[in-house]
Amino acid sequence: MTSSQCSLFLVVEDHPEVAQNNCDWLQKLEPGARCIMTSAPEQALERLTLETPDLIVVDLLYGRLSGEQSAQPGLDLLQHILEQYPTLNILVYTSDPGLLRPLKKRDHQGGFAVVNKIERRERFLEGARSALNGYLWGPREILQEIPLTDQDKEVLGLICLNCLTDPAIADRLHISLRAAQTRVQRLKAKLAPELDKELDKHINFRVSICMQAVKRKLISF
Repeated sequence: MTSSQCSLFLVVEDHPEVAQNNCDWLQKLEPGARCIMTSAPEQALERLTLETPDLIVVDLLYGRLSGEQSAQPGLDLLQHILEQYPTLNILVYTSDPGLLRPLKKRDHQGGFAVVNKIERRERFLEGARSALNGYLWGPREILQEIPLTDQDKEVLGLICLNCLTDPAIADRLHISLRAAQTRVQRLKAKLAPELDKELDKHINFRVSICMQAVKRKLISF
């Protein structure tokens, strides 16, 4: 997306008031952005065949004709996105993040954030911003279940075995500094998500990452 283009947000939510509220908050990130709302995962799949949004916001629970709610349609939509749209930025906005556990985790290059609906609305914005930046963000019990990719393992070795800084990683991998920082953040989210950068500024998260890697037998010295 060039600087002259506006972002496109796709909100999948079967409660119209919540969907509109989501769009209103997303447009705080970018006032000129387009925000499209669909009330069912099936409609979202059809929309994705027409254009790919910069961010998709997915609820997990959807009403059925019986009056009951089911997480399966939301999980099926997410699984399809993970398989067919590996770079799409995703924000899961749900009242029960634990419903994500049956999801078959796989390598996803795009941002992936999870926000609980009971949290303050500012957290929704934080999650959206993180996903748009390509980060992993959300409850640690969810993030820790996401497997490491080959790219993660490469960065892990550069941090723990070569003691490289972010700029040095960027130079070694021939990528931008921002790309290197994103890869390090995603690795931190999987191995040491309990460290909050605002609350634990004095803690060397690289040490924590390497300690977790040794504990899981991902590396050895």
